[in-house]
Parts: sequence; C-alpha cells; structure tokens
Amino acid sequence: MSRRHRWAAVASTLALVAAGSVGVLLHADAYVNSQTIGDPAGDANTIVDAQGHTTPTANEARADVVSASASYTPGSIVLSARTAQANDPRNDPQWTTSDSALSFFLDTTNDKKYDYHVLWGVDGANLYADVMAAADDGTPICSGTPSLGADGSYVVTLNPQCLGNPTAFNWGGRMEYGATGSQIMDRFPDGDGAYAGPVALNGTPPATTPPATTPPASPPGGDVAPGPAPVPASPVATPRPVVAAPLSAGEGFWLLGRDGGVFSFGTARFYGSIGNIPLNKQIVAMAARPDGSGYWFVGSDGGIFAYKAPFWGSTGNIALHKPIVGMAATPSGEGYWLVASDGGIFAFGDAGFYGSTGSIALNQPIVGMAATPSGKGYWLVASDGGIFSFGDARFYGSTGAIRLNQPIVGMAATPSGQGYWFVARDGGVFGFGDGRFLGSAVSDNPVPVVGMAATKAGAGYRIARADGTVTAFGNAIPGGGLNGALAAPVVAIVAAS
Repeated sequence: MSRRHRWAAVASTLALVAAGSVGVLLHADAYVNSQTIGDPAGDANTIVDAQGHTTPTANEARADVVSASASYTPGSIVLSARTAQANDPRNDPQWTTSDSALSFFLDTTNDKKYDYHVLWGVDGANLYADVMAAADDGTPICSGTPSLGADGSYVVTLNPQCLGNPTAFNWGGRMEYGATGSQIMDRFPDGDGAYAGPVALNGTPPATTPPATTPPASPPGGDVAPGPAPVPASPVATPRPVVAAPLSAGEGFWLLGRDGGVFSFGTARFYGSIGNIPLNKQIVAMAARPDGSGYWFVGSDGGIFAYKAPFWGSTGNIALHKPIVGMAATPSGEGYWLVASDGGIFAFGDAGFYGSTGSIALNQPIVGMAATPSGKGYWLVASDGGIFSFGDARFYGSTGAIRLNQPIVGMAATPSGQGYWFVARDGGVFGFGDGRFLGSAVSDNPVPVVGMAATKAGAGYRIARADGTVTAFGNAIPGGGLNGALAAPVVAIVAAS
C-alpha cells in the first residue's frame, strides 16, 4: 500500500507548523553555488504533535540532523541532509510503516516564505522525492531523484525547471521521525524559521538583464547550434468550464496540454502536472511507464518532468540543432528516447541508440516516434508520412510518396510490432502492416488533430484534437475527452495499461 498519499496531508499540516512564518535569512551577504551548513548534535529531543504542541524527549540520533547541503549547477539542484546515525530508511519500520520523512523548504522569490516543499521518504521498498508548490502543499507537481549518499545522507536531485528555473534560492528543512502525532523533529538550520542561502546558479547573483551565454560544448554524439524557436501559439477560445467525459470501461488514457496540464481518464491515474509553473519552453510530448504507474513530459528543449517515474536524463541544458518533438518509453519503463525534428535521437536509461536521421537532409521534419515491443528499435515518422526504421523496427510502408491533404502529426505502433498507424492533422488515418484501418476522424471540425494512441489489445485507437475532444475507433471504448476552452491546447494523447 502506498504511503505517499497519506503523507501529503500530514506534510501540509507540518509545513504550517514549522516553516510557514520564515523571517530570518542566514549568510545573505554572498551568493554561492554550493553551501554546507552544520546543525548541533543532540537536539532531536522534541516531540511535536499534529497541532504543533511540543514535549521534551530523549535525543533520537536517527532524527538528529548534523549537517545539510545545497548546490545549484546547470540542469541540477542537489539537496542533502545527514543525521547523527546513518540509517537506510528502507530497513527501518519508523519509515516503512510509520510517517517519517525529510522535508526541504525552498524560497525562490527571496520573500522569506517557502515557495516549494520537497518531501523525501519511503513508499513501500522504494525511495521517493515529491515536489509540491506552497500554494497546494500536498499535491506533487513533479518528482526529484532520491538517493542515499556514501555517508548515509539523504539526497535528492531536482530538475530546476520544476521550480521555474530560479536564479537563486534560500533553503532550510526539517526531519520528522516516527508516527504522526508523536514525531521527533529537528529543523535545520536551527532558529525560528531560519533559512540558509542564497544559493545561485554558478554562484552568480540575480541580474536584471540576463548575461549573454555561450552554447555548451556538444556531448558525445550530439551537435550544438542555437536553441529551438518557440512553438507558435494555437488560438484558444474564450474560457468556458472544462467538462471531462467519463470512460466507463477498463481502459484509460491521458491528455497532455502544452502547458504541462494533465487530464486523466478511465484507469489512467493522475500523478501530477506542471500546468501552474512558468516554463522555459512549451511541453511537446509525453510517455508513460508500460504498467501505467507513472509518466514523463518533455519540453521542446528536451527538459524532462517525471511523475512517479525515474528521471534518467534530459537535454534541457544542451543547445539543440532542432527542437524535441516526441518521446517514447522503453518496455521496462527504465528509460526513454527523445527525438528532435531533424531526427536526432537522445537515449536515456536502458534505451539503446540504434540510429537517427540527425545527419540526413530530410524532405520534411520528424513529428513523432514509436518503439518496438522488444525495445530494440524504433520508428520515426516525418510530416509527409515518410518512415525511418532503426534497430529491429521493420518498414511496412509509408505515405512519403503520396500527396497528403494535411501533414502527419503522429503515429502509433501495433502491440505486435508488425505494423503502425499515422494520423494527419485533419484526422486522416493510414494503416500499415497489421495496423488495420478502423476509421478516421476527418470531419468539418476545424480544430487540428494532435495525435493518436492505440489500445493495448491493438484492435483500436483514439484520436485527440487540440481542444481535448477524443474520438474512438475499433475496440477503443467511446468516452473520455474534454468539452470546453482550455488554458492551453492539448498536444498529446497517451494510452494507459
């Protein structure tokens, strides 16, 4: 049974108890990109109940924070805390069956109030690190990567994009050890709501005008050029209430907005979104773990946002030749691929690199990709329907030599890996191999189609438009989708298990 949902309400209450009235800033005379602070030993000697009342108790070494650190480098914020007694929470009942957790509070606006709460803990046998905004502390907006340091410290690595890419942050935290209502608590740094910091990217103070930057050197196998141009905005109608149509059967899917907003239907669970966070680049694609237990989003710059899914890497701090336009997860859920509009492939986790079109002059840009069932290959599709097969992905046909009424905007592979479908912007569908044609969404609806998702059985598919309306074909159960004007257009549809 997951403990994370129960902890969300607990953490929100405790945040108000111990971190809601921060008014002191330590070490504010210099900006650094890395900071380590000490905390007195022997002061984990207070029990705090759910109402904030305190009772003295014997010091608990496993709750006694003695040092903590924060660093900020391009693409990465790392936070850590070490207790007097090294302890693997996965083997401690006070963590696995109780409500112990470590909290970091980050002030990114320098107003002496926390803007983000990072909750580090154990869910079953796994570590987790959920990030919540102060406005809704208790609802994760993204996930960090938790780990244990060589000295037993508790560590979390964050993608700065989740925090709105702050120029600097002040920080502090609190350890809570034991069950709710009788937790032993130790704050760091000590003091009545004190913060350490500020910690700034590369130790550079915030500037009113950002300095000119030099593109970073290319990583192995990649080229460097000016970053992608912004994706043109799609018109959005005057807002009306958004209504979600139900999905009655045992199927599910997600719709993803360009702002990172997520809508879940049927068996697809909601794990978080970034619809309320300012982004450097627009969100363009999404992929889910094969069992539906988590998902990732990617921006046009390759920045990754992970929700109950491991973060394996990104291109968010690399100047790309062309913007990212699609992604696909590996069958294990332990990796993913990103594809740029020139067909450049970026592989992370257990995703293998099997080839790309990054060095080929294409007739039309790549608009999407799909992986084979084995994870040993993938297809790339261009806007003219041209197909590029790599690894064990076989070529079953294309529309590259056909004059289309509207460009292709996405593709889906069949579960067998022996076929695929394309969908065009007007809803036209093209099936190849064992991807049977089951109907198209061509109509007088002027709202463009943005993608398609196949059912797990492979005998059906769903087609989504930018306004969130969804049309089902074959064995895809009708239902699901949105009715009403959105804050941002839908850009992707992804099937759940």
